[in-house]
Amino acid sequence: MESIKDRCKFVVDKSKCIKCGKCINVCSGMVLQFGKDGYPEMKDFERFGWRGCWRCEHCLAVCPKGAISIFGKKPEDSLPPPNDNMGEQMSRLLVNRRSCRRYLDKNVEPQIIDKILKALESAPTGGNSCNVEYTIIDDKDRVKAIRDIAYQDMEEQAKKHIYTSSFSDFYYKKMKESEKTVRNGDLLFCGAPHLFIAHEKCVGKWADDSRVNCDVATTHFELIANSYGLGTIIMSYPAEVLNELSPKAREMLNIPKDHYTKLIVGFGYPEIKYARGVQKTRKQKIHRYTDKNYGQLRLD
Repeated sequence: MESIKDRCKFVVDKSKCIKCGKCINVCSGMVLQFGKDGYPEMKDFERFGWRGCWRCEHCLAVCPKGAISIFGKKPEDSLPPPNDNMGEQMSRLLVNRRSCRRYLDKNVEPQIIDKILKALESAPTGGNSCNVEYTIIDDKDRVKAIRDIAYQDMEEQAKKHIYTSSFSDFYYKKMKESEKTVRNGDLLFCGAPHLFIAHEKCVGKWADDSRVNCDVATTHFELIANSYGLGTIIMSYPAEVLNELSPKAREMLNIPKDHYTKLIVGFGYPEIKYARGVQKTRKQKIHRYTDKNYGQLRLD
């Protein structure tokens, strides 16, 4: 019978390995060690996770000579690290990222969506659990069908002054007003032709971690989509409508009822292009320990 260690398929190309030990020093599961011949080897372990290999592939990624493969993954198939000026590009991406509320009525090219989802495979998760699932509605007619049902249920409840847990008469009225301009006739999905939802079953002592994992995946998806020139908006209100007011529309997502679905990303080709980023100032919300306040700290 194949052991759990054997399932890792940890292989060292001894013709390339320089015995630097970097793979051992980055192994969060601490299952790598120097063998008697001086080359890295994997110890026996009980199971993946806290009692063994975290399946993080750091050993493959850190090896300067490309001598390590694991889980059948070869180092030559990995993407190279970003170049030195990537920080400037990331800053521009963050500064110019906007919530898009007006979209072109067309589907995004499938190959672009595939590239985004491929990059999203590397989104971090607590304990490298990798349990987050992604539901993507990549056809605008399907989104419209979901939207029509949810919108009708939302309107019917609003007539009786019944809203989601975060809304009231005041907020609903303001959102209805926004349909005349910024939301282009759709206060629910802002006319987004596509939807993305990161979801995971949240149970037991790791439930909070699962929710955070979904939120992290959501923000990663949005930034990657922006990098491909798409418009995006992270929405909580539509998720509330689907979860609280429109069970039929919720069922159309084919997401298990016990999965966390608090955020939805609408995305597509933006109708309005922005000419520049905004200039936000949040210095007052940045806190640092300095020599001046260090002396004020006390230990009881």
